[in-house]
Amino acid sequence: MKPHLLPFSTLSLAAALTAAATAQSPIVGVNVRLDDAFMSDTGDFVNNYTQLAGESRSLFAIDFDSLAQTLYAIDNTTLEVVTIDPMTGVSTPTGVVAQTITGATGLTADADGSTWYVSDFDGTNTNLYSGDVTTGAFSLVGVITAGIIIDISIDSNGNLYGFSISDDSLYSIDTGTGAGTLIGASGFAANFAQGMDFDWTDNTLYATIYTGGGTGAFCAFDLVTGVANLINDTTPLNAEMEMAVQVGADVTLGDNYCMANPNSTGATGDISAVGSPVAASNDVTLNASSLPNNAFGFFLTSQTQAFTMNPGGSSGNLCLGGQIGRYVGPGQIQNTGMAGEFSLVLDLTQTPQPTGFVSIQAGETWNFTAWHRDTSGTGATSNFTDGLEITFQ
Repeated sequence: MKPHLLPFSTLSLAAALTAAATAQSPIVGVNVRLDDAFMSDTGDFVNNYTQLAGESRSLFAIDFDSLAQTLYAIDNTTLEVVTIDPMTGVSTPTGVVAQTITGATGLTADADGSTWYVSDFDGTNTNLYSGDVTTGAFSLVGVITAGIIIDISIDSNGNLYGFSISDDSLYSIDTGTGAGTLIGASGFAANFAQGMDFDWTDNTLYATIYTGGGTGAFCAFDLVTGVANLINDTTPLNAEMEMAVQVGADVTLGDNYCMANPNSTGATGDISAVGSPVAASNDVTLNASSLPNNAFGFFLTSQTQAFTMNPGGSSGNLCLGGQIGRYVGPGQIQNTGMAGEFSLVLDLTQTPQPTGFVSIQAGETWNFTAWHRDTSGTGATSNFTDGLEITFQ
C-alpha cells in the first residue's frame, strides 16, 4: 500500500480562496508646522494620517536605522541626536551631538547597517557628510551642489538622491565624492522643510512636498525624470512634514531548529528567510531549498514547535505543532523547478491559521517549515524541510 500524502484538503476552501491584502509600508514623521509627530502609510497617506505626541524640536533630518527598528533625528538647532518612538511619537535625547556639521537638512541610513549620510547647508552650498548617528562622528565627503538640498535618501542598492528647494529638482548624489547631478524638475514649487524617504520594499522614493501656507502633496519621484507624481493632496492636513518609511533592509531572519530527513536527492531540505524582523514593515520572504526537482510544495506556519516523525505516512519530520496554517491560497502552492527550490513573499497581515487569517504582531514568535512531494523506493511520498523560528519586533 502506498503511503498517504499530506492532504491539501484540510484547509477550508474559503480561506484558500481569500486574496492577500495589498501591502503598504508604515510612515512616521514630524509635522514641523504644528509641532507634533505623526504616523501614516504609503497606501493612503492622508486618510491614515494619525497625530501623535507633540514635538517642538527642529527635527529637519530623520530616518530609521537599516533594520527599521530605531527612528533617529538630528535637532537642527542644537545638533543633538534624538530617537523617536514610532508608536507614540515621543522623542528622547541620546546625549550624542552630531560633530563637524553645522545645520542638518537630511539624514539617511545605508542598507549596509553601519553608514549614515547627512546633508548639511553651510549658507552657500549643501555638503554631504558620512558617519554614524549613534556616535555623532561625521566626516565631510564633499559638496553636493550650490543652494539647499533639503532632504536626502538612499535606496536599498546604495544609490543616494537629494531634493533641492533652490531649483525644485531631484539630484543623484555620488556617495564617494558628494557631487550632485541634476536629474530634473519636480514640478512643485517647494518651500521650507520637506520630507523624503525610500520604501526599500520596492525602492519607491516617496516625498512629503510642502509648498507653503499649509499646502502640500504626498508624491512618488520618477528617478529617471525627477518628476514628483502626486498621490495625495496634503493641504487638508495643514502640515509641513519630515518623514521616514519604516522598512528595513533585507537581512537573513530567524533561527533553524529540528532535524529534517533526507529527501530523494540525498540532501535534507532547508528553509530560510530574508527581509525585516519588524512586523509593521511586512517584509518577509521564505525560501525552501535542496529539494527534488519539479516537485510541488507549500509552506506551513505555527506559533508552536514540535517534532512529529512521518505524519500521515510522510517520509519526513514535521517541526510544527498546535494550530498549523498552510500557505495554499492562490499562487502560494509552488513548484521547485530545475533548481530544486521555491520561495514565497509573505503578507504578515494574512497569516493562515485553521480558523482563518491572523495578523502577526510585534513580540510574537512564529515558526515555519515547507512540505513537498517526493519519491522513494516504494513510490510517491512527501517530505519536509527543517523548521525556522522568527521573533518579530
